[in-house]
Amino acid sequence: MGEQAYVLADAGKPDLALALVREAQQVESHRLPRRLAAWLAAAEAELSALAGRADDCRRVLERAAAALPPGDEVTDREMPSIFLNHSHLARWRGNVLALLGEADAVSELYAALTSMDPTFVRAQAGLRCDLAHAHLARGEFGDAQDHLGQARLLASRTGSVRHRRRIERLTQSL
Repeated sequence: MGEQAYVLADAGKPDLALALVREAQQVESHRLPRRLAAWLAAAEAELSALAGRADDCRRVLERAAAALPPGDEVTDREMPSIFLNHSHLARWRGNVLALLGEADAVSELYAALTSMDPTFVRAQAGLRCDLAHAHLARGEFGDAQDHLGQARLLASRTGSVRHRRRIERLTQSL
């Protein structure tokens, strides 16, 4: 359901996406693995930003951080497809702040960039898009263009259609 919510958001239906990810959190909420609960909360924060509900974002990000198991592990046996730890969540937080156009998004994103695992190429492409978005919001067009160039190279390596679309939307904003 959480992944389907992103399909709806990409289709231009952020309110419906937000409703779906919230519903996903209610389905057997007492039995959700902690990492999945954190992932769904972080997704809710991002989708709240896309739906223009800025007030909900920080509260939901705090809930995601509280739900996340301690330690540096990125997966659990019960949910091996969810890759999330505190470093990944910091990247997600920066993404949400960039979507909101908040000035502190840049520092959050650079901190996430220095701590991220370089083997997560797709995540790095997204982070570069987030940095471009944050720099655009601050009117720093040269920095935004630099990150878009790096994001374009990384997205080509992974074949991510979603990142390529995002790069094109951000490029049009330059």
